[in-house]
Amino acid sequence: MADSRYTSVRENPVPMAYFPHTQVEGVETMHFELRSQGNPLALLPEVRRVVHDFGPDLPLLQPMAQQEQFNQSFSQERLFARLSVFFGLLAALLVGTGLYGTLAYKVGRRTAEIGVRMALGAQRRQVLWMVLLENLYLSVAGLLVGLPLAIVGARALRSILFGVGFLDPLTIAGALGAIILVTLGASYLPARRAAKIDPMVALRYE
Repeated sequence: MADSRYTSVRENPVPMAYFPHTQVEGVETMHFELRSQGNPLALLPEVRRVVHDFGPDLPLLQPMAQQEQFNQSFSQERLFARLSVFFGLLAALLVGTGLYGTLAYKVGRRTAEIGVRMALGAQRRQVLWMVLLENLYLSVAGLLVGLPLAIVGARALRSILFGVGFLDPLTIAGALGAIILVTLGASYLPARRAAKIDPMVALRYE
């Protein structure tokens, strides 16, 4: 047979061969697989009866559906995935909150400047895009610095990754897109507030 993983989804594939159980000595347990239509657990009473008729002293150990066995095999990987999603969302929330506070303070410090721009003819949408683009440029600069560090960190953590390489392009693109969305979301309210500044009030701002 083709090479396969036998005891764990993380192990390296090993050569596989199947033999009649009568040709192998020292067999203490046997695994039977049944294909069914509908709910496979509904066959369990019939399976127990057949096994009992074949050998009354034969115990039936751990009967389960194949899907349940798959779920047990991937339970640790799913736990890591859920924890990663939780801490990723928590980090995004903290970053978004901190970024919003910083940008709001920065816009407040530039109230007089923005008032001068609008008094000289700048439109509200121009002020909005000016603030958004400045913050986006800062985020892009941060991504250029942080992306190599993230790749190095992912290389160190690849032992707990399953089915995803540390250079998976879809994962990296999704993370970059999420960071940009968080940046735009945190920047929008300060930028909108800047665009609504009354030039006359801003010019008297100290």
